Amino acid sequence: MRIKKGLAKGLMIVALAAGLGSPLVAQDQAPAKLQAALILKILAFYTNLGDKPFTIHVVGAPDIAKELKALVGKTAGKATLNAVNESGGAPSGDAQVVYVGSDPAGITEYTQSKKILSVTGIPSYVNDGVTLGIGVENKKPKIILNLSSSKAEEINWNPAILKVAATIN
Repeated sequence: MRIKKGLAKGLMIVALAAGLGSPLVAQDQAPAKLQAALILKILAFYTNLGDKPFTIHVVGAPDIAKELKALVGKTAGKATLNAVNESGGAPSGDAQVVYVGSDPAGITEYTQSKKILSVTGIPSYVNDGVTLGIGVENKKPKIILNLSSSKAEEINWNPAILKVAATIN
């Protein structure tokens, strides 16, 4: 899949700014607005989306849901964010991405069984099985990718994501 130079350059700048240190180091949550913007940019690397409209389901994070809802109609690669739903648990309807804002245990079981991308802004949840995390380390955004969870969810990434994300197995 071909990525736009501007997007790749922008994420490379974020990665360089983040320092790409160890993802196991204690990190803080990024502000909700930053998380939402980065999630949409990172989803351009998630090739499972293709060019179809997609839905994000947010679990236990109303501030993130609010920021993502403001982005409905925007694109991630060739796909368009169609809707953002929220609840306290796994989605009851269709969703292509699940944001995990509370205890990931049952949610990661759901995303792995349904082959849906799990995303969080709580960095420690990536160690607990969420596939994609966004955090802040030394006041700089950091992208974290759990390769084992990615495989369990059968996520197809553009390989360029590996250049901008810290990875754990």
